Amino acid sequence: MALLQRPDPARDPDDLITRTEANALLAPIALERARILAPWVLLGMMISLAISEPSGIPLSAAVIVWNAISISGFAAITLAIVRRRIPDRWGHLVFAVLWWIPVANTLISKYANHTNLLAQIFLVELAGAAILLHARSILLSFALANAAWIPLSVRDGGADAGTYIGSALTAQLFAFLAHVLARRSLVQAETLRRAEARTARQLAEQLAELRRSEEERGRLAEQLLHAQRMEAAGTLAAGVAHDMNNVLAAMTAPAELLLHDVDDPAHRADLAQIVAQAKRGAELTRALLAFSRRGQYRKRVLCLDEVIREVVPLLARTLPKSIAIRTALGVPGYIEGDDVQLGQALINFGLNAADAMAGTGSLSIASDAVDLDEAAAAPLAVAPGRYARVRVTDSGTGMDEATRRRVFEPFFTTKPVGKGSGLGLSTVWGIAQAHRGAVTVESEPGRGATFAIYLPITDREPTVPAPAPAGTDETQAPRGTVLLVDDEPAVRTGTARLLKRQGLDVLVATNGAEGLRVFDEHAPKIGLVILDMGMPVMGGAECFRRLRDRSAVPVLVITGYAVDVEAQALVAQGASLLEKPVPAADLKREVLRLLVDR
Repeated sequence: MALLQRPDPARDPDDLITRTEANALLAPIALERARILAPWVLLGMMISLAISEPSGIPLSAAVIVWNAISISGFAAITLAIVRRRIPDRWGHLVFAVLWWIPVANTLISKYANHTNLLAQIFLVELAGAAILLHARSILLSFALANAAWIPLSVRDGGADAGTYIGSALTAQLFAFLAHVLARRSLVQAETLRRAEARTARQLAEQLAELRRSEEERGRLAEQLLHAQRMEAAGTLAAGVAHDMNNVLAAMTAPAELLLHDVDDPAHRADLAQIVAQAKRGAELTRALLAFSRRGQYRKRVLCLDEVIREVVPLLARTLPKSIAIRTALGVPGYIEGDDVQLGQALINFGLNAADAMAGTGSLSIASDAVDLDEAAAAPLAVAPGRYARVRVTDSGTGMDEATRRRVFEPFFTTKPVGKGSGLGLSTVWGIAQAHRGAVTVESEPGRGATFAIYLPITDREPTVPAPAPAGTDETQAPRGTVLLVDDEPAVRTGTARLLKRQGLDVLVATNGAEGLRVFDEHAPKIGLVILDMGMPVMGGAECFRRLRDRSAVPVLVITGYAVDVEAQALVAQGASLLEKPVPAADLKREVLRLLVDR
C-alpha cells in the first residue's frame, strides 16, 4: 500500500491520501458492506448447522455449543450494524470480527470432529478477503487462518494436502490482489474527488477575486471620475475667484474715490455699504481660492478662539434652527494657521454633525489647551508639546467601530449615493496634517460623536501693521512715478485714479511685455512697479524676473492669487503682496512704504 503515498509530480501534494487517511476513508465502506453481507452470512451459518447432520457430518455437543455461541455473537453484532449503532471508524475492526467468527467456527468443528472442512475454510477466506478493505486486517486474517488450517491439511489431507494448500494460497493471492485493486480504485477516486474539489474551490476563489477586482476597478474609476470633477471644480473655482476679485476691485476703487467727493451722508452711507459688501465678496472669493489651493495654506499667527467666534454665526445661519449651538472657549496663547482653512474644518464638523442628528439636537464647540507628553503624542503622530484642542460634540446617532476607523478616509461616506462626497472629514484630516496637528474621533452607536482637532501652540505673537516710516504719516502724500501693469481695464483705471489722487504719476500697461517696454522707456523716473499676476502675452511672474534683470526697483504684486505658488515665489524674491480687492488705505500705506524705503 506504499504505492498510494508515492508523490505524483502532476498532482498537487494536498490531493494525495496517506495510509491513515485511506483507512479512515474506507472504514465507513467496510461497515456498509458488513451491514449488507452480515445478515446473509448469519443465515448461511444457521443453514450449515441445520444440514450438517443430514449431510453426514456428525455434531458433537461441544460443536453444537460453540455454534450456538458464535451464531448468537454474530447475530448480536449484525443487529447492532443493521441498526447503525456502531460508529463508522470501527468499520474495519467490525468486519474483521465478523469474518473471523465463521472461520473460527469451521476450525473448531474441524478439530472437534476430525472432518475435512478445508473447502469451507477456503470459501470463507475468499469471501472475506474480497471485501475486507483494511490492509492490516486482511493480512492478519490470512496469517492466522493459514497458521490453523495448513497443519490440519498436512495431518488429515495426506497426498491431497499439497493440492489443498496450493489452491488455498493461490485463492488467497487473487483475493489479496482484488483487495489491493479495489482499495486503490477507491483511494484514487477519492484523490480525484479532492482534486476536483480543490480545483472548484480555486476557481471559486479566482472568480470571487475577479469580482472583487471588478468592483474595486469600478470603485476606483468612480473615485477617479469624482476626483476629476473635483479637479475641474477647483480649477473653475480659482478662475471664478480671480475674475470676481477683478470685478470687486473695479467696484471698490470707484466707490472709495467717491467717498471722498460726496458730502451727502445718505450717499456716503450707500457708498460705504458698497465697499463693505465688496469686502464680504472678497471673503467669499478667498474661500473659493482655499477650495482650489490643494494643500497651499496662508499661515499667520492667530487666536483660535477668534476663528471659532467668527465661524459660529455662520454655522448658526447654515444649520437647521432646531440645532442648538453651545460654545465654551478657553485657549490661551496663539497658533500658526490659515484662518480660512481652520474655519472650513469647523464648518465641515458642523455639517457632518447636522447630518448625524437628522436636523435636530445640540452641537457643542469647546476649546482648551493640553500638554501632550511622548505617550500621549505617539498615538496622534505629533510631536510632544502644548496644543490647542477644539472638541466638537453632537447628540447624533453615533457610529460603530468599523465606521469610526474609516471616517477620515477619502471618499468614504455612510450617506446614500449622491448625498455625500466623502471628502468633508478627509479634508479636515488634511488641514490638521498641514498645520502639524492631528484629528481624532470618539463615538459609540446611539451616543453621538466627539471630534477633536489638535493644533500646536506657538510662542510667536501676532504681527501688527508696520508703523508708517519715520518722518511720514498716513496723511503724507507719496511722490514719484508708478508703473501699473494690469490687463483688466476697470481695475487698471480705478487703481490709477487712486494712485493719482495720492499725488503720484502713473504709467499703465496691459500686460507684462508692454510693461517691460514702458519701463525701459521711463526707467530713471519709475520708483515702483505694481504688477498683476494673471495676464495675457506675458504674466506677472515672467515680467518680474525680467524686471530684476534690469533693475532693483520695488515691485508690489496685487493679485487674487495671493497664495499661488508663483505669487509666493515672488514674495520670497523681495516683492510685496496685496490681495484684490485692495482697500484704498492699504494701497496708500504700502505704496508710501515702498517709495520711502527706496
